[in-house]
Amino acid sequence: MNNNSYELHTYEDPSFPFIFHQTTMSPYYTDFLSHWHENVELLFVIEGEIIVMSDANIVTAHKDDIVFINSNNVHHIHTDEVEAKYFCLIIDSKFCEESGLDTEEIIFQRLITDNYIKDKYLAVKEEFRTKKVLYKSAIKSFVMEMLVYLYREYALSETTLTNKNKTEKIIIIKKAIRYIQDNYDKNITVSDTAEHVGLSKYYFCHIFKEFTGITTVRYINILRCENAKKMLLSGNCRVEEVAYLCGFDNLSYFSKTYKKYMGCLPSFSRKV
Repeated sequence: MNNNSYELHTYEDPSFPFIFHQTTMSPYYTDFLSHWHENVELLFVIEGEIIVMSDANIVTAHKDDIVFINSNNVHHIHTDEVEAKYFCLIIDSKFCEESGLDTEEIIFQRLITDNYIKDKYLAVKEEFRTKKVLYKSAIKSFVMEMLVYLYREYALSETTLTNKNKTEKIIIIKKAIRYIQDNYDKNITVSDTAEHVGLSKYYFCHIFKEFTGITTVRYINILRCENAKKMLLSGNCRVEEVAYLCGFDNLSYFSKTYKKYMGCLPSFSRKV
């Protein structure tokens, strides 16, 4: 993810624009801060329960459920369970557009439980796993079959999507996230962020939590801790230095906050 929370996807083979991986989550899994990208994303739950917030819509998904994350939706994923697992398939927007499907103009139903989609998804997973001859062609074929079916059965109508007020809020949230990402290492406050987007502190805090699921303070602290963890794992800085470089001016508060969100003290993350 780049430093303004717009996630840019790159592919080893540009003619095969798909990303597929499995993720295991726990309440301490922190790679869930709200972000967005042009490409659509399909999550397939294989164990436990995940909670997905996408443009202020909350979806709770269980085993065999599929969550569709639409293009440019501000979203994050978390779980309250000890462990949850899901597959993630990211489909390039240009591939969709070249196939006649402009995913930036179409919104799909977010929670899907459908045996046809499940079978196609698992077929894609199997092709990625085995990498048999012509597996890339097979995956392209299965993905296209999924997209056509999804468009026919789960595309939402234009009237469902028309919401000027919500669109304006999303623009504000993206602007705020960019500002936080660019300034987390400084002594920024919620008031600074609200002023940057031109809103009162109270109203800004309200819509930020509405779209991200967490408070602005929590977002800033998690972001600081995520970056602190990367520095600690590199082994190039002492804990005190990392705290300062990530926007904490109090070592005790840094240790307490880090343990809260990362599940351990900073010294346990430091590479030795």
